[in-house]
Amino acid sequence: MNTINALTAIKPVGSATSDAGGRQQFQQQSRPGQIFTATVLESAGDNRFYLDILNNKILAQSDEVTLSTGTKLNLEVLSTTPLLELKIISRSPEIFCGKTLTLLGKNLDITSLFQALLKPADGPLLKQLSATSQEGLKDFYNLQQNSTSNLDSGNILKQLLDRLGLSLEALLAGGKHNQTVLSLKSALLEIASKMRQGSELADSANRLLGTLELYQLAQLRLAPENLLIFPLPLPFLDNGYLLVERDHTGTDEPEPTQTLRFSLHLSLEPLGDMEIIFLQTQEGLYIRFACDSMEKKDFISGHKPDLQETITTTDVLGVTFTEPATNPTNNLIRQLIPHGESILDTTI
Repeated sequence: MNTINALTAIKPVGSATSDAGGRQQFQQQSRPGQIFTATVLESAGDNRFYLDILNNKILAQSDEVTLSTGTKLNLEVLSTTPLLELKIISRSPEIFCGKTLTLLGKNLDITSLFQALLKPADGPLLKQLSATSQEGLKDFYNLQQNSTSNLDSGNILKQLLDRLGLSLEALLAGGKHNQTVLSLKSALLEIASKMRQGSELADSANRLLGTLELYQLAQLRLAPENLLIFPLPLPFLDNGYLLVERDHTGTDEPEPTQTLRFSLHLSLEPLGDMEIIFLQTQEGLYIRFACDSMEKKDFISGHKPDLQETITTTDVLGVTFTEPATNPTNNLIRQLIPHGESILDTTI
């Protein structure tokens, strides 16, 4: 559960009300179970940040979630004494269902889990799993160890996405059991059920399961907006996902004259947070890079000629570089809580 502790309430934003008055006013308005809408005003460091709640500027702290300026939150009051304790919720409870929002910031790298399963305790724990789960985990692990710099990298990524198990429940409901047995989610469910609760392996499996389930819920939330979201289970990424605007015609193949829009939202060392927005037209491709600092923007823009030489299947009509970029996790959380905004930035 994501909780926030309100440390102090200071004078309302844009008001001359005293600190004590602002604090007393907000405390009087707060009752357990009450729900408020908040906006993150700024970071105060050390996991602290200022929230605007009912026009009161609240200094708050959370060790469970990182928030960026401008993020919109729905908060439920858990308790008012000795500190005001708030829980992050959503206007759309089906989206998060009480799950930890920060799971969206965890990468789907199974290296540590797979290596732990190979450790000889009373014999490799991997052997305790069914043959299909063993095969599914080995295949997924081997795919993740492949270099993404080779010519077959697109096919490798497709196989990783196909093996995640994001369609597990839909396939089971359709009676297609044979298509689910080698999925990562199926193997993780078996690990979570067989390993002792609270053990490192069970915790690792449940964390990965939570991340997969949040992406499944994100897919449900974004489907009405004609958007597809795909996590990027690549070990070199701290976090990353792909957003694609779905074809409105409903056909599998895009029309030759169709404009395609898609974007990558990434967090990786040492480049930090990045957004790469693509606009493919009949004439060619436009690309916009957004970086989290001027220094990184200047570094990446210096490689523009290399990028243009690498892309040979279409004409590159324009490449631009801007800053700042938003953290992919915070951006997705903000967009999943509906505020009338589109999650896909198609401006170039």
